Amino acid sequence: MSKKLIVVPMAGTELNFEPQREHYGEYIGAMARGDVVDSAYNFIMQSAADDETKTVIRELDDENPGAAMQIAAKVIEKYAPKVTRSVKK
Repeated sequence: MSKKLIVVPMAGTELNFEPQREHYGEYIGAMARGDVVDSAYNFIMQSAADDETKTVIRELDDENPGAAMQIAAKVIEKYAPKVTRSVKK
């Protein structure tokens, strides 16, 4: 999968992300081991496309310890959307 720019509007600015398959895999693996908050923070920091985005993430994380999880959820929603499934009989 090629790099895909994902823009998440938050805190009066636009956060830019370019998630990569290996970062996504590390995130999911860490979540499976129970490391939910730190894995979300690491994923969005690794996926941040520019220094401004990283600065805003740090500020939001200082203000709200749940911010990383909320941002990660938005990035994942756009990076790996749910697959629609149907079963034929």
